[in-house]
Amino acid sequence: MFCGNKSPMLGRLPSFDYYRPATLDETLTAMERLNGNFCVLAGGTDLLVGMKERRGRHPALLDIKALPELAGIRADNGTLCLGATVTTRAIAQSPLVRERFPMLFQSMKLLGSMQIGNRATIGGNLANGSPAADGAPPLLALGASVKLVGKTKERWVPLDNFFIGPKKTIIEGELLAEVRIPTPPPSGRGIFYKLGPRNAPEDICIVSAAVYGVPDGGANGWKELRIALGAVAPTPIRARHAEERLRGQPLEPKLVEEAARIAADRDATPISDIRGSADYRREMVYVLVKRALEQIARDYPSAA
Repeated sequence: MFCGNKSPMLGRLPSFDYYRPATLDETLTAMERLNGNFCVLAGGTDLLVGMKERRGRHPALLDIKALPELAGIRADNGTLCLGATVTTRAIAQSPLVRERFPMLFQSMKLLGSMQIGNRATIGGNLANGSPAADGAPPLLALGASVKLVGKTKERWVPLDNFFIGPKKTIIEGELLAEVRIPTPPPSGRGIFYKLGPRNAPEDICIVSAAVYGVPDGGANGWKELRIALGAVAPTPIRARHAEERLRGQPLEPKLVEEAARIAADRDATPISDIRGSADYRREMVYVLVKRALEQIARDYPSAA
């Protein structure tokens, strides 16, 4: 049993049972025994703060931070594999990620302060289900999948199908164990933009946008163009209406402007909150998507 700090300045954690299994199998056994009456603890950067602020109370915490099966960054058969407990700072510092997945590097570099980055995990960033998760837009744009494991089964799920609502995912009695990303072709290019509070881009985003493209090698457009958005819908989303408008066409200025407006007006469904109004968020979707598409067009003038 663990009882939280009683300091009024830090807030007080409610009482909970604490488990720290040594292996993945022990973790899955404990999950089955606890029968849903627990919450997984990885980095804890959102979970513990939420518990102190009484945004969530859990009878038990299951600490997976030290599980060797969920650690590590590696290349495997044309994919990048990220263990669920890899910290966001480790991803941002990885030469492999920086060289081959610059869009993911850009997002992880902006995810929180150094202290947060040393604790926050990629698995927790996704499993938390936040519409503003910094890791979600670049991973959606890159076509990532997540591995969910239970005591008797495991499954791979495209990240496109993972988020189902604010703070809700398709996880059902399972553990997010790994993230897998197809390695982009050499001509692939990704850009991530994040709008945060002034002078604090590492804070929770107001709007984020990730754009990934692969040119067709000629002047007829692009093999692929994917646009993903954060903090402008109940979940992180793909801007599919905007993508459809761009399909197979050169990124000419008029088309770029039209697609950015479609992303803002048809794909995004923002709300107003303390970070920004719905109207402001829509306009910033337009600005960020237009800027990202223009950057890609400059990088590949033959396909622009």
